[in-house]
Amino acid sequence: MQCPYCKEEVHDEAIKCKHCGSSIGTLPVHAAASGQADFGELFTTSMNVWKANLADLVILTLVFMLVVWIPFANIGFIAGYTRSLMKVARGQGKPQVGDLFNAWDCFPNLLLYFILNLTAMVVLHFVPIVGSLASMAFGFMITPGLYAIIDNRCTAMDSYKWSLESIQADFVNWLLAYLVGNVIACAGLIVLFVGVIVTAPFGALITIHQYERVKPA
Repeated sequence: MQCPYCKEEVHDEAIKCKHCGSSIGTLPVHAAASGQADFGELFTTSMNVWKANLADLVILTLVFMLVVWIPFANIGFIAGYTRSLMKVARGQGKPQVGDLFNAWDCFPNLLLYFILNLTAMVVLHFVPIVGSLASMAFGFMITPGLYAIIDNRCTAMDSYKWSLESIQADFVNWLLAYLVGNVIACAGLIVLFVGVIVTAPFGALITIHQYERVKPA
């Protein structure tokens, strides 16, 4: 078979490409859950996917940035953008602008999830002394659930439950993916504002690849 990232031939049973180093098989759930997964490998795979699809990802992200400001509809656009990146991460095709407008099936659950989380973060922000830190920690804790809703149309309550279970099972890798992914995504804002259309998909791919390792069946 072909590696979905570098297009070189690899053995059918291979889980890692010998040419570009990308993971091309499914990491056993018990390995990821027991903390055995290697974040360095995840980072390398994300970078390879990002580089192989950079032009398409930049176009997708540019259009996403232009429409994500539309109230309420932006929930559907966020889902569409995320699913497009998931498609790329899984080697199922190229990111396309049309993907942004094809994820309305998870809209109700995702909208509820956003409302509940926004309310909780606002409340936490006003807690004396530790409010801002608590709000940031809460943002980290709900990240896996966001992907579960977009990918599997889980309910908000099921997403909260799985999010906590997933982080408890693989805390270090989730924390690294969250922190590194956000730093890279925001780097384009710091260096050059428009650079975010280049860095944002890379940062998102890191957390998406972590989700792929431990996603619910």
